[in-house]
Amino acid sequence: MFFALISAVAWSLFDLARKHLTASVAPLVLSFWLAACVAPVYLLVWLFSGATAPAAGYWLPGCISLLAAAVASFSFIKALASGEMARLIPVLSLTPVFASVFSWLLLNETIRAGQGVAIVTIVVAIFLLQGGAKLLRDPSHAGPGFALMLLVSVCWGVGAVFDKWALQSAPISFHGTFQSGGTALLTYLAYLLLEVRKQQAPAFPVFTAPLPFLLMAVAVFAVAVSCQWMAITQIHPGVVETIKRGTGILGAALWGVWLFNESVSRWQLLLMAVIVAATAWLTLS
Repeated sequence: MFFALISAVAWSLFDLARKHLTASVAPLVLSFWLAACVAPVYLLVWLFSGATAPAAGYWLPGCISLLAAAVASFSFIKALASGEMARLIPVLSLTPVFASVFSWLLLNETIRAGQGVAIVTIVVAIFLLQGGAKLLRDPSHAGPGFALMLLVSVCWGVGAVFDKWALQSAPISFHGTFQSGGTALLTYLAYLLLEVRKQQAPAFPVFTAPLPFLLMAVAVFAVAVSCQWMAITQIHPGVVETIKRGTGILGAALWGVWLFNESVSRWQLLLMAVIVAATAWLTLS
C-alpha cells in the first residue's frame, strides 16, 4: 500500500508537470521524449541487477500491455484535438471500474465488499468533482471525443491488469525497458505518419521546452510508474487505480488552489472530503 500512495502522489506531480509542458510541447512529441528518456534508465537498472531474462509467459501480457498503453496514448491525444476536454475528463474516473472488472475476468482476483463500496464511492465523487453531472444531463455535448476517452479509460484499466500478469514472469526493470522502449518506438512511428507525412514537422521530434523541465518530468514519471508496478504486484489493480485516481484529483485541486489561485466551492470541498475518507478506508482495509 505504501508504494500505491507514493505512486499516486508522484502521478499528481507528473500531471502538473505535463500540464506545464504541453503548453509548449505537442502531446505526441512529449510522449516520445518521456518514453525515450526513461527507457535507458530501466535498461541500466536491468543490466546492473543481473539482466534476468523474462520467462516465456511474459510476452503475451507484456505485448498486450504495451498495445493498450499505445492505444490509450493516441486516443487521448486525438480526444485533446476535439476541444471538449473539460466535458470528457470525467470519463477517466471509470478507469478503476474497468481495472476491477478485468482483474476478475483475467486473473480471477476479487475485491472485498468494503473495498467495493470505497471504490464506487471514490469513482462517483471523482466523476462529480470533474463535472460529470453536466455530462449526464446532456451526453450529446461530449461529441465524438466521448468514445475516444472511454477507450482511454478501458485501456488504462486493462493495461494495469496485464501489467500485473506480465510482472509475474519478469522483473520490473525489464518490464520498464520493454514498455518504455516499445512506447518510444510506436510513438515515433505515429509521429512520422501523422506529422512528418503531412510535411508539418521535422523528421525527428524536437523538444522545445527547457531541458531541466523534461528531466524533472522523467524523474517523477519513473517514480510514478515504478511504484505503481510494485504496488500492483501485491495489491488488486482496481484498488491501486482507485488510490491513484483519488489522490490525483485531490492533488490537482490543491495544486490549482496553491499555484493558480483557483477557487473551490463548498460542494467541491464536500466531494474532496468524501474522497479523502473513502481513500483512507480503502488504504486501511
